[in-house]
Amino acid sequence: MTEYRPKKKSRLLHGEMSEDAVLYDEETKEIHVLNPTAFLVWKLCDGGHSVEDIEQAVKREFSTRAGQEIAEDIQKIVDTFKDKGLLEEAS
Repeated sequence: MTEYRPKKKSRLLHGEMSEDAVLYDEETKEIHVLNPTAFLVWKLCDGGHSVEDIEQAVKREFSTRAGQEIAEDIQKIVDTFKDKGLLEEAS
């Protein structure tokens, strides 16, 4: 079994605001506002990074306490993207 590597759908446009980012789904005409952490996760959903890779990148980018576990939080963000139809189906 291969490791899941989330990949964003190509129909989505994004733009950055002061601290947040906005995704626009051209198909559904929906707008999604992402905080900086979720936006970093979004950018790394490129089909090349596993959820574990994304977790490590978030730990490097943002201040996390030593030993702080964020894997569940990252998985929730990815699951939310999936639930909203923003990611390609896993192959």
